Amino acid sequence: MHRKHALGVAKAKKAVDKVAKHIRERFEIDAEWNRNTLEFSRSGVEGEIAVTVDSVSVHADISWLLLPIKSAIEQEISRYLDQEFGS
Repeated sequence: MHRKHALGVAKAKKAVDKVAKHIRERFEIDAEWNRNTLEFSRSGVEGEIAVTVDSVSVHADISWLLLPIKSAIEQEISRYLDQEFGS
């Protein structure tokens, strides 16, 4: 998933923190910043949300064991990205 924005890095990272908070609560995912990339994981899922000056990109690897909730995870991330950055 990819979203353009005009927030700059600092404000975009704050918006990503909001997205991560919701995802953490819903799916019990751990997340930690590594410079401008929020790395997240839980058993069977790992990925990152990379923030640049004008875009946000999400990449996630979901194991076959969690395929039944893959769609739910993607929908939640997309919904919160739309909320914070627009569609």
